[in-house]
Amino acid sequence: MTNTAPAVDAHGLAEALSTLGLLYGAREGLAHAAKGATDDADVIRAFIRKERPHLLESYDLDALVSLVLAAKSRKASAPLSIEQFKPA
Repeated sequence: MTNTAPAVDAHGLAEALSTLGLLYGAREGLAHAAKGATDDADVIRAFIRKERPHLLESYDLDALVSLVLAAKSRKASAPLSIEQFKPA
């Protein structure tokens, strides 16, 4: 019997990124980063490099990956209102 569980938990990563305020307006970018990735950390790295590169001016990429993975492991989730906010 083979393990058919996906290598990447896109839903869990979306929840974690949303909780941290990093997903707003970039769900498509997350889906693109998840294609062909071998694990969650690869997805996060690709996502941050492409969608949130400004963060790398202040934060270490591995620290950001650890932060997102920690939020994912806590199964933290933000209210939907965070992503539905539209500034005037």
